[in-house]
Amino acid sequence: MQLKTASKMFCRCDNNSEGKAPNTVVCPVCLAMPGALPVANKQAIEWTIKTGLRLGCQIPKIAKFDRKHYFYPDLPKGYQISQYDEPFAIGGAVEIGDDDIVVRINRVHLEEDAGKLIHRGNKSFVDLNRAGTPLMEIVTEPDITSPEMAGTFLRKLQKIVRDEVAVSEASMEKGHLRCDANISVADGEKMSQIIEIKNINSFKFVEKALGRAEIMLRKEYQSWPEKLTKETWGYDSLEDKIYLQRKKEGSADYRYFPEPDLPPFDSSVFDLDKLKNEVSLSVQDLVKSFVDLGVGESEAKVLANDRTKLTQFEAMRGTVADHAVLARAIVQNYFGSLKTVDQEILLELSNALNAMIEKKIDKQLLSRLSDKIVQGGKTFTEALAESGGGFVSDNTAIEAIVDQVLAENQTELTAYKAGKTALYGFFVGQVMKKAAGKASPQVINTILKEKL
Repeated sequence: MQLKTASKMFCRCDNNSEGKAPNTVVCPVCLAMPGALPVANKQAIEWTIKTGLRLGCQIPKIAKFDRKHYFYPDLPKGYQISQYDEPFAIGGAVEIGDDDIVVRINRVHLEEDAGKLIHRGNKSFVDLNRAGTPLMEIVTEPDITSPEMAGTFLRKLQKIVRDEVAVSEASMEKGHLRCDANISVADGEKMSQIIEIKNINSFKFVEKALGRAEIMLRKEYQSWPEKLTKETWGYDSLEDKIYLQRKKEGSADYRYFPEPDLPPFDSSVFDLDKLKNEVSLSVQDLVKSFVDLGVGESEAKVLANDRTKLTQFEAMRGTVADHAVLARAIVQNYFGSLKTVDQEILLELSNALNAMIEKKIDKQLLSRLSDKIVQGGKTFTEALAESGGGFVSDNTAIEAIVDQVLAENQTELTAYKAGKTALYGFFVGQVMKKAAGKASPQVINTILKEKL
């Protein structure tokens, strides 16, 4: 799983390189320049622990990073910083289906991604934009007994990391979720060698690749225990076939040793209670809790599935009078493309939203004020003053303007009362004009309808 942190695993480079020119989202650390030292991304570690907690894993007191050595053109260091014998989370399980079927988890560990090779004709090009992206690897026990069960497990796992703990986009199409599927078949006490099928990028292809591998293992390897060398295979989705890539390396081939530039981590430095609380509620529980607050069900579902919007809602709910309006404002982007969770900015936006709830401003003015608050760093009061102030809140003053408009437009008033109701918009416009745009449309409508 590619984690959706803002920066890479061991440097400050942007973690989102989609659509960017090759080798432009890089720095001395992810390019492995001599002397460049890694600094671990705290959020990536917390999100890995958080995922482990959701999966029911144990969080060991001590975890560490290790160097995993192999040579490939898109691995600039000649090794990958990964985890070998002391990962951030161990054990756990995922329930799938309606029959309490469980797939046990062996471990959840954290590592950095390699770059990307682009093949064109007889040439290969290296793009290191992806090098250093944080990858969370979830390893299962051999509990999956069919290609279909593998697909079901992956779909459930995707929902957990994307919708419940919200740490990864988990899109297989974009490569944010990739699967290495291991398979062996047994005949009584005999078992075939283990085949690993690398980097499968769709649920359907995982099922197809495992199905092909099972047929191949049962038909072609009759001399089982004599040929038990692990092998790595690829899957060609266009021709629906698997093919040998290389003999599988063992852990000794990777020459693991503790990463000397990163000290071991004591889990007590992380707020485990806070992380547990964040994963204690399922999406369904969150939706119900928001609906109980008066939030509409559709907005509640968006909040429960979008971690940034959820954080904004939780930060503002104590300072906004109407939770339903707050949820609608966040979900429907009343505040523009708000991405921040800065407490001071959210407080000023709360003041602006309360002004709208009190009919002192309308949605259009709220949007303009939000831009000044989010982009310009203004307070609500400053932004409102720059915009010429809010609406006139004195209903008596607005009523006087309505009376004046009706008195000055007797011809239109007579026509309206004779059935020409399209003139209603004319009266609203005249009132707004005399009020210099300072009258609340809601108040105008209330008074005007009563007068007419």
